[in-house]
Amino acid sequence: MRFTYRVAMGFLALLIGAGVAAAANRTINLGSVGYSVEVPDTWVQQPPENTMRLAQFQVRSPQGQEPANVVVFYFGKGGGGSLEANVQRWESQFTTPDGKPVKASQRKGKAAGMPVTWAELNGNYSRGVGMGQESAAKPNQTLLAAVVETPKGNVTFHLYGPRSSVAQARKAFEAMVASLK
Repeated sequence: MRFTYRVAMGFLALLIGAGVAAAANRTINLGSVGYSVEVPDTWVQQPPENTMRLAQFQVRSPQGQEPANVVVFYFGKGGGGSLEANVQRWESQFTTPDGKPVKASQRKGKAAGMPVTWAELNGNYSRGVGMGQESAAKPNQTLLAAVVETPKGNVTFHLYGPRSSVAQARKAFEAMVASLK
């Protein structure tokens, strides 16, 4: 009887915890593109730095760690370059500690029934936008990118920052991309 009671209480705690986690998200509309996503309440929404960004967030990390960042891009139907060109550009922004190139690991998936290509890079990251000025390379960084092929054009999601901060935000980021509707 005790075992059954403990199992039942554990299951109840799990259900209560799941309800709390679900209530800790908010819906963010992605502007003129007409989609929305669910993001954790703990992510700090920031004004987009330029018109190509639909949304951007800072993801708080444990005390003493640099936060990760999330950015959602949209360049219009047919804009922003091919998936292959984007992956090549992201790869050009990463090096190993000894200066060698980094190759992206890629996988395919779905979000709202639409194709998603995931790319991940780790190493020294010199983040740049387009062909503009790149920033100084930061060591031990991760970029997790998801490119969703929508009928309105690609919507690109980036989670980037220190490897440990990105690792802590990975599940929430993947859930955000999966929540696209």
